[in-house]
Amino acid sequence: MPYTKTEWKDKIKDSAGNTIQEGTPLSAGNLNKIESGIEDAHKQLEQAARETVSLPYGTSVINSPDGSALDVEIQGRTLISMGNSPLEGGKKYVLADPKTSVVIDGTTYSSVSKFEGKNARPSIIRTTNFEGKTSGITIENPHIAKWLNTGSTTLVPPNNGGFQENDAHLTGIKSLDGAPSTWGSRPNVGEIAQHLFSFNLIEEVERKIGKIPSNSLADKVLWLKNNLSKITFNWHGGGNSAGGDKATLNRWEPINSSWISVTNTTTSTIAKLSAVPNLGAIDSNGFVHFLANAEASDGITRSLVRTDYVELTIELKADANFYEARIPLYEVSQSEYDKVLVDWDAVTVQNRYPAVEGIKPLKNPCLIVSGDNLLPPFKEWRLHANAENKIITPYELEIGSKGSYQVSDVYIDCIPGKDYTFSAEMNYPAYYDFHWLDANGVSTTIRVNQRDTFTFSLPANARQIRVVANHGTEIGKFRFKNPILTLGAKPKLFKPQDKSYLFVEAALHGINNDNDVCYQEGGRWKVLKKWDEIILEANIGWKGTVSYTGYKRVYFPLPVEGNISGSIKLLKYQGTILNRDSTYARPDVYFVVSDGNVYITVSNTDTGFLDTYSPTLDELKAYFNGWKAKSVDSNNKPTAWVSVIDGTDAPTQTLAYVSANKASGYTGYRLLYQLTIQKVIDITDKVEGALIINGQTQISVESGIIIREKVASPTLVGNLAFINRKAGDSNDNPLNYRTLKILNIYKGTTSDFYNWSIEKNFLGHGLERAVMPSNLVDPTANYYVTYLVLDKEKLTTNPLNVLATYNTSLRSTVNDISAKLSDVSTLTSIQERYLYKLLLAAKANGWSV
Repeated sequence: MPYTKTEWKDKIKDSAGNTIQEGTPLSAGNLNKIESGIEDAHKQLEQAARETVSLPYGTSVINSPDGSALDVEIQGRTLISMGNSPLEGGKKYVLADPKTSVVIDGTTYSSVSKFEGKNARPSIIRTTNFEGKTSGITIENPHIAKWLNTGSTTLVPPNNGGFQENDAHLTGIKSLDGAPSTWGSRPNVGEIAQHLFSFNLIEEVERKIGKIPSNSLADKVLWLKNNLSKITFNWHGGGNSAGGDKATLNRWEPINSSWISVTNTTTSTIAKLSAVPNLGAIDSNGFVHFLANAEASDGITRSLVRTDYVELTIELKADANFYEARIPLYEVSQSEYDKVLVDWDAVTVQNRYPAVEGIKPLKNPCLIVSGDNLLPPFKEWRLHANAENKIITPYELEIGSKGSYQVSDVYIDCIPGKDYTFSAEMNYPAYYDFHWLDANGVSTTIRVNQRDTFTFSLPANARQIRVVANHGTEIGKFRFKNPILTLGAKPKLFKPQDKSYLFVEAALHGINNDNDVCYQEGGRWKVLKKWDEIILEANIGWKGTVSYTGYKRVYFPLPVEGNISGSIKLLKYQGTILNRDSTYARPDVYFVVSDGNVYITVSNTDTGFLDTYSPTLDELKAYFNGWKAKSVDSNNKPTAWVSVIDGTDAPTQTLAYVSANKASGYTGYRLLYQLTIQKVIDITDKVEGALIINGQTQISVESGIIIREKVASPTLVGNLAFINRKAGDSNDNPLNYRTLKILNIYKGTTSDFYNWSIEKNFLGHGLERAVMPSNLVDPTANYYVTYLVLDKEKLTTNPLNVLATYNTSLRSTVNDISAKLSDVSTLTSIQERYLYKLLLAAKANGWSV
């Protein structure tokens, strides 16, 4: 612990011999304190001390009293969504989604829950609302809520231009909290206040349940009508006008292009109204629309409609045909099952078992250490679009306001239950506001109108802090300078944010605590690989078939490095998991035999083959390329083929074509298998950065980092250049994945980040795009972007077990620095040797050096 010195004082007497100051006693206690201080200093100087902790997913704290490099070991894991697979009896399962329910053999399990399988496939119930919705943007929430902004004496159709959307009213309808959004007409005779709610069913299904097996919009709408069993809309609100308290709920009827009144309320309090439309209410774009209205104004009393909360629930049929399930429903071990909702609360369960699309490993993990100042430079804040903003230095912002509350803000990940301290400089009447957000994004005010240094504590459910640079209703120019937000209750002098990071480009699998491991050894990064994953393509080595009633058995050789007695996970092309069954008594099972072959049963309904027909190897290849026999000749031999995805005809109806080419949108069967002999792979060229901690340090553990993705070239539009633009025209240049956050932009190998502004709006591919004056673009340079992926479920799962080791003594720190210098020297000497050999080879081939 830190040593607190004792101030020793003499004993002083006056001229009369009276003691006027007691001296510090020479006692055992004081002497032992000196001895303890010497011992602690000795340990720091002479003894090596290191500590290892397990870092959870998300944000946490490490405390290294003397500063240290941070060494990490990252354990892999694999999640496989069971949302469209049979759940075996006796096995344990967890559902980790507050808005999803599953029905198994008549029993409903909702939200975050655990249960045993019952040899049945789950039926899915999904509830959606307007959480995460931002006005005008459908990136995070695809649904639409609008208020009629123009006077009308009739109910207005959904696509009429008189409706508008704004964030203030959206806030009022995101939760049932007694704080409704209220909208009124003008006091003109006959005008009606109206709230419109439009839900995009296609996006809701494909983002949260699974892929609809169709490529065209019309076919996806048809799928909705064939695979949904029920739609329920709930509205909580009220209304009033000259005639008193009344509000009516209506549903849109696409066939007649008209609103159909469903029910109404005549109470003065918030009431719940429900509508259960038939599936004909789904329009040609895959939307369903509902509208709440009050009675008309009499010219004196306005028409007012209040909405406190809305939600839509969709129920899928038990046999709904969707692919690549995204529902966070997973098989778990008995030990994990016992901890769910006992040792792990609901939020922890959701972090441990996030949604993934089909099967996903831990891919591209990353760790970011924040440093003392948790606030980034102002260029990384969200600057108000209507203000004249000028970034004078990285930590000095001038807001030129043209109206009220043209604020700039930033969101910071935080640690629940911790203290934070803020200080900054600003010119009056500028000030800062502070809010905290929970896991659902619900905001609570900490303090407003803050101009002085202050410390605040966060509750147990806080997940983010929102810091707002504000000027209220004042118009003018306002300066905000050197803001610093630090962990702890003691204020610190301003310093810029000094992050350190570690980005890893690797896929790390793991099942039942038998995990791939990423670690550093001798200055090089390596992966201990215990698993491999392959797609069962046409050329995998398919062998003969055996026919059963309604299905066939086929087989292929397990790759030579596969452990025939080890764990295997085999997924069908839809993402459904195949169960292990040595009797082959039904379709869609597999078994591995001692000769190293993997046997799979495939349904004749899937393949199009008939019971009496034995397909050739090329015909088997056609099926595993995503083609199904459409018609057969008199000998039952296939003569035409269609896609197993959407039933479209093969573009070339020859066996040579379908046996060599995949159907559009077909990904194939996937095999994850355990290796007989573990492999160590050097991935040093796939790792970037190093971690440093100092004192009490906040660290974030994430995944889904894309490292230095090459940009074809910044898009020039007028006098601006863009990266990751997606405005729907020929100038778009989206990155490979939708962006959550752009972390850096490089011109060649050099960071060019501070020449770019990061815009957070709906014209980017994801949540962010980059822009700068076009005259600053170097047309001869290559540009690269490092960013976090928004749709993580398409790429990765959450890291859970990251072991972090750091020094807790000066001796350890010195030893660590010496070891790392030795590693660097070794690597440098190796590189110099290789370079020397390359130079010799170049000279031998006639090149001058």
